[in-house]
Amino acid sequence: MAAHFVALRFRLLLGTLKQSPWAIVALVMSVLGGLSLLGGTALAAIAVRALAPELGASLAVLGGAALVVVLTAIAVLVGTSDPLAPERFSLLPLRARQLRAGLLAAQVLEPWSVVAALALALWLIVWSTSPVALVAAVLALPIGVATVLLLARAGSDLLARQLASKRARDAMAILLLLVILFAAFGIQLLANGLSGLADLGGAIGTAVSVLAWTPLGAAFDLPRVAADGAWLEAAAKLAIAVATIAIAWWGWGRLLDERLTNPIVLRGGGRVREGRALDRLLPATPTGAIAARSIRYRRRDVRHLMNVIATLMIPVIIGGVHLAGIVRVEVDGDRIPAEGLAFLPLLMAIVAAAIVQIDVAYDNSAFAWHVLTGVRGTADRAGRLLGISIVYLPALVVTAVLATWASGRWALLPGSVGASVGTFLLVAGVLLWLGALLPGDAPAPGANPLGRGSSGGVQSLAGLALTLPVLGTIGAPAIGLAIASVWIPWLGWLSLAAGLVVGALGAWFGIRVGGATLDRRGPEVLAHVAKER
Repeated sequence: MAAHFVALRFRLLLGTLKQSPWAIVALVMSVLGGLSLLGGTALAAIAVRALAPELGASLAVLGGAALVVVLTAIAVLVGTSDPLAPERFSLLPLRARQLRAGLLAAQVLEPWSVVAALALALWLIVWSTSPVALVAAVLALPIGVATVLLLARAGSDLLARQLASKRARDAMAILLLLVILFAAFGIQLLANGLSGLADLGGAIGTAVSVLAWTPLGAAFDLPRVAADGAWLEAAAKLAIAVATIAIAWWGWGRLLDERLTNPIVLRGGGRVREGRALDRLLPATPTGAIAARSIRYRRRDVRHLMNVIATLMIPVIIGGVHLAGIVRVEVDGDRIPAEGLAFLPLLMAIVAAAIVQIDVAYDNSAFAWHVLTGVRGTADRAGRLLGISIVYLPALVVTAVLATWASGRWALLPGSVGASVGTFLLVAGVLLWLGALLPGDAPAPGANPLGRGSSGGVQSLAGLALTLPVLGTIGAPAIGLAIASVWIPWLGWLSLAAGLVVGALGAWFGIRVGGATLDRRGPEVLAHVAKER
């Protein structure tokens, strides 16, 4: 059974790679990303081994526990879109004990599982300072890998039924997004708090000693206690680690049995209400209808709502960190002045406009209505740009006002508005055209918003890479004049004028050229965004 599931996993991977050459590019980039993580782990292990071997045990416990938590979060995120979900086998004459070994073997082939197992193996470098510790680490390695994989799988299956409803999935996705966004902020706060402790090493040692007696860290502390000759403690922690694996294995089997006999069915949201006020404000044309739908999606569809939240939180987090003095960026010993806050909307504009490229991908198979009803490409591009502009342009202006107030230089307001609005419309216009050539990927409707395709895929990355040179050349006047207004304030008004002109040209290019491109490639775009992933 295990061999069958491994072969099935490989066939699914080959099927994905045959769908598009971009899938091969994505696989190559994933491999390179995994290799870079492993390379960093190897360098860290060598550095600890050579410079501070006494820290190896503490870092092993902390890193192992963090690995369990991170992999559990990843398993929860991708669980609703797992092609080997137990429900897919519920009609077959199979029991949980038959599926369990096969699903675990297939999970080992997941990229994040391979990287985690190899990272734990690379940490053997640290334990090479002692022959006893090295032997114990080699023997404990399978226990550590099994702990990570089984706890992640059991944890994701335990939450799967609670996340069956769309409201629960959306709430979980938004919560995880906020955690990710505030992670850097929280890490800096934690670092500042720890730096204020009189005995930082003692505090970390206490935390590690407690964590080492829990299911999260017991398996990773075995080499240290073996090297110290504390065999009674080693036996106790080995018992905790083995019991953790046994309970996770048994509990996962019970959860599998329940999912086979009572399959989890993903449930949708509630009733969708009309939005007549929006229809009265926008023109009764295909462009107006597409714009109205785009605005509604930003409120009702959690995939779009998360993009809006992330975009709005970027200046809040960066500005808050700067104003609070948590992060101090210095150049030649001088801290970057507060005037830099006035240009935070520029970063927000780039992030907001980048979403335009994959807007069709969010439509998925519903884009077929545009193709079948003969909606012109110019109407599609204009409607999408109008809808996203109504959502983000007021936010950019308000952010520019607040950022300028925080900087204490109201003279920078025209340049801040001009640079951000011009950048938004220019980048959006270019990506409207590129979106007809490289529509990108997005999670399917009802799927996990943070699951596969949530980043837009390789095509989205390629589109942004192609757009940045355009921004650096055509958008340079508006941005350059805005920066120069720090020293010559009246140049901010020239930046405002240049931004409006550049933005208008970008919008025209995206609507006309992007629309003509979409007219030619409509069926190809539909085939790409509607394919099952």
